[in-house]
Amino acid sequence: MTLLPKLIWRDMAANPGRVAVSVFAILVSVSLIVWMMGSYDTLVKEFDNDAEAYMGSYDLCLVPEAPRGPLPPGQYPRFSDPELASRLAASPLVESVNAAWQVPRLQIGCGNERGSFDEQTRDRMGIPPQSPIMVGNHAVECPYDLKEGVWPDMASSTDMVGVLGSGSAKYFRAGVGTVMNVRVGTHVYDVKVVGIVKQAKATPGVIMGPGGMSGPAFSSLFVPVKVCEKITGQPFAPNLIYVQLKEGVDKKEFADSFREELKRSSAVVADTDSVIQRLSSDRSVRSQKDSAEMAVWLVLFSCVFIIFTTLSIGVSERTRRLALMRALGMSRMQIALLIVGEGLFLCIPALLGGLAAGFCLVYLLEEGSSSMPALTWTTVLAAAACAVGGALLASVIPAWRASRQSPLEAAVPSSGFMGKVSRVPVWSVIAGLACVCLQPAALLLPGLEVETRKWIFFWLGYPGLVAGALFLAPAFVRVTEWAGAWLTGLLLRVPHAFLKVQLSRNLSRSVGTAVSMSVGLSLFVGVQTWGYSMLVPFSPDASTPGTLVSFLHTEFKPSDVPGLMARPSLRNSRMYPIYVDEPDIAPAQMKSPGFSGMRNRSIVLAGIPVAEMAQGNDPLFKPVFVSGNPQEAYAMLESTRSLLIPDTFARTVGLKAGDDLMLVNPAQQERRSGNVPVSGVPGRGTGPGMKGEPWKVAGVVSFPGWHWLTKTSGMRVRRGGFVAALAIADERWLKEDYGHQGFQFIWGNTAPGVSNVELQDDLGEYALENVSRKENGTEGVKPLVKALTRESLGGSVTSRGDDVIFTMSKLPIIMMVIAVLAVLNTVLASVQSRRREFGLMRAVGVPGGMVMRMLWAETLMISLCSVVMSVALGVLGAWCSIQILEYGYHFGIVTPPITMPWVHLGYAVLLVLALSSLACLLPAWRMKRASVTDLLSIREG
Repeated sequence: MTLLPKLIWRDMAANPGRVAVSVFAILVSVSLIVWMMGSYDTLVKEFDNDAEAYMGSYDLCLVPEAPRGPLPPGQYPRFSDPELASRLAASPLVESVNAAWQVPRLQIGCGNERGSFDEQTRDRMGIPPQSPIMVGNHAVECPYDLKEGVWPDMASSTDMVGVLGSGSAKYFRAGVGTVMNVRVGTHVYDVKVVGIVKQAKATPGVIMGPGGMSGPAFSSLFVPVKVCEKITGQPFAPNLIYVQLKEGVDKKEFADSFREELKRSSAVVADTDSVIQRLSSDRSVRSQKDSAEMAVWLVLFSCVFIIFTTLSIGVSERTRRLALMRALGMSRMQIALLIVGEGLFLCIPALLGGLAAGFCLVYLLEEGSSSMPALTWTTVLAAAACAVGGALLASVIPAWRASRQSPLEAAVPSSGFMGKVSRVPVWSVIAGLACVCLQPAALLLPGLEVETRKWIFFWLGYPGLVAGALFLAPAFVRVTEWAGAWLTGLLLRVPHAFLKVQLSRNLSRSVGTAVSMSVGLSLFVGVQTWGYSMLVPFSPDASTPGTLVSFLHTEFKPSDVPGLMARPSLRNSRMYPIYVDEPDIAPAQMKSPGFSGMRNRSIVLAGIPVAEMAQGNDPLFKPVFVSGNPQEAYAMLESTRSLLIPDTFARTVGLKAGDDLMLVNPAQQERRSGNVPVSGVPGRGTGPGMKGEPWKVAGVVSFPGWHWLTKTSGMRVRRGGFVAALAIADERWLKEDYGHQGFQFIWGNTAPGVSNVELQDDLGEYALENVSRKENGTEGVKPLVKALTRESLGGSVTSRGDDVIFTMSKLPIIMMVIAVLAVLNTVLASVQSRRREFGLMRAVGVPGGMVMRMLWAETLMISLCSVVMSVALGVLGAWCSIQILEYGYHFGIVTPPITMPWVHLGYAVLLVLALSSLACLLPAWRMKRASVTDLLSIREG
């Protein structure tokens, strides 16, 4: 066995360039794993450090138990016993108690380079808020790590001051002296920051559990009790109780002593363990963890094929040498171990270098981290599994090929550069097609249960897609070679005869390189195609009016319409008031088939003047009817309690024209904070809708963009969360049945040349005059007006989608760049194995430039093969991932058509071709400059 290491070292030393490229490619891949997993490990390590500081000087915190059922809008869990805090303070186990009131879902921020407070509020409407959570606090002394400033006397101070958490301070670029704005309805209160306290590193905003709060906010604005009462307009109502235990008392003893009392008070204990769990469940943390896991699989795939290509090249080059070793007495097992040892030789130094490089990346890129980066055993083992496991997997086929060499082959003269053209096995094509068809079969086969269909799709379909790509790769290479030889030969002026069998003569090498390149590119194609296809249902079209104006936190009466329409920005416009509410679907109907799997139980119901907006020669509202007749539907809207529903909702729940949709009148439900009307409570009507009678479906219409429209305009007036649909009714029924005496929205088309800014400023002045007049000029009154046009809504969808899709595409792009090293490895191998061939060609008069272009053409053909394979498999995967939405309700959309982002895909293809060309440039140039004598002097050693 001592002979094997010497042979391995000799073979590696004979090809230092190829070995260096392979090791470097694996090193970069491993460092990617270490970087992504190390960043996640560092974040989790910070959680352990931050959890103690998160509780401050307290040992634990009591929070209200989550209710069994949904709470009314605007309400949150509270302790059933208001005297719980005082009884805890009297316990001999407790050192001190601090009752606090956490008030979520207020709009809090400040003006900075992103714009004014109102501009940021408008821009981020419908997007998860970055606001801190206001917390009214009794603490006289600061219980947290005070980074700067002072902690005011929270129990008695009446000054409009507060202490801001470090996370929000960093996001808003705020410091001591910054004035934070707190909006409650039409009022905006100014709170001056006098201190900054350290809080856990997490996305600003409270993390809500099912039905309520799961603990204190991660990023808070602490204010005195009296300030909290002034801002909310309500008496202090604690929903957090911080507890500091006496020395020697542990948390278990406290929990056991107060178990029954806490149960009676509907209180649960939140300690540092629950804090760590909540921090780990943060959306950005989960995203980072998912990216790390994806990186592991992609890197494993990449390592396997980089090593496989290198070993396959070595076996092909050393056919006679391996046969000679067999003739000299080496067994098949020794030959196989020789190849496996070469694979391990490639991965071991790459693993060590990758661990070091990845650690350096984590150290350099995790700026601001409070913890020193550390390599956990999980990260090390994952990197080792990818490198060593990849080497072992990649060694199987080359080792098997090498061990099959007969000793008699040592006496057969080398075939030289002629090589042997490999054929594509028929079984490989059949197996590949069978694997690739698993996902479409799961979608298209009739009679399957939904859960069975999903199980086949995810657990067999995605692995089948990967396996199918491997089985079909040789066929892709042969087809691309047949077509690409003509194309590249014509482009680079190389005779077709020189190119027609270049890839198939070394099929295993070509397949390994093409698959390595397609790992990142196919994922990029799939992500881009799926992402931009999913944006289609969110983008509005010309079937709806062009402008929607929202008057948030205020309301106008019908008598205000003439004055409103006389404003300069609305002159020569066709704008109409609409009445909006958010009723729930009746619980009985929610239990019926179709509805039972739907998470969203409310809909947005918009009452429009049907006669003015939907009828006539030039209607503003002109949707495409999927079910029902337009004339009959509009007549039904005016004469009976009926509505139009979007096809997305109808298809999900199985409704069609003529069916009933049971809606519960929201008479007894309060509007969410900030949308309380100025005149009366809506829903005090006396019509049949009070009894929850059904609404007739007058028609099913195509309504693209309704989800984003309701999300960003404030039309979700009660819950503010996900809704099942936007339904259209005649305004009469919302006035009569739901008792709406005022409106907050106008919808239609403005005059040409009126911008959003002009519209918002002009109507904002009118809204301020209206509210100030009704509230007698109360200080701090500032209504918010937001204008959405079809163009701005589409731009918002595209901008938001671009950000998300680009984030998802980062890892595939990195893998595409790493794959260039596999191309370089292949070119080096091609140059090494064909030196004598090129020497003979040069000797008979083929110019050096022609030889250089031949290598370039071979590289382009392999790149073209990876592009074709990536586009085919990426688009198929994207189509299947879109079609599976038909069996699960996601964001109120149905399966959109495939939309190819040709510009982005074109850039990716150009990137692959350009990087591949650069990879072959140096080896091809060296081959061109080499002398004929040097090329012909090469012998198989």
